[in-house]
Amino acid sequence: MAYTIVDIYNSYKADKNQYVDKETFKNICNQFNIMIMDYILEGKEFNMGYNLSTLSIVRKERDPRTPRINWGESNKYKKELANQGKELYSKHTDSGEKWHIYHTDEFYCKFYWRKGKCSVPNKSVYRFDATRGIKGNKEKLINLLKTDELAYLKFKKN
Repeated sequence: MAYTIVDIYNSYKADKNQYVDKETFKNICNQFNIMIMDYILEGKEFNMGYNLSTLSIVRKERDPRTPRINWGESNKYKKELANQGKELYSKHTDSGEKWHIYHTDEFYCKFYWRKGKCSVPNKSVYRFDATRGIKGNKEKLINLLKTDELAYLKFKKN
């Protein structure tokens, strides 16, 4: 079950004699989350406390034996081919123009929850997913790596 900020606020309100209003609570949580993600994007590791271990960004080497599709570039190329009226490749017919473009860089960066040091029961069923979209944290990481050629050096190899 996924909990929202409203669920967290209701739990907070039930446990405390004095409390802040819901809007202030939401603003505090949002500002805290933004500050933590900015801290992590600087190449630092955030200790979540309460035996939850740490969050960081790590640099991982790509395995050349298992190439990964670059979906952004592939979809642009696919659209370009379709606009030119070319037949796109289909595995069912095994014909047409192939449009998949693969990542060629030797590494990639990702958000990492160090669960090895976490002492929470059933930790294998939990995961950390950074937000996506225009304002998301994955997009912030992508933009950082695109705008600063040396930004990847901030992150530890894993």
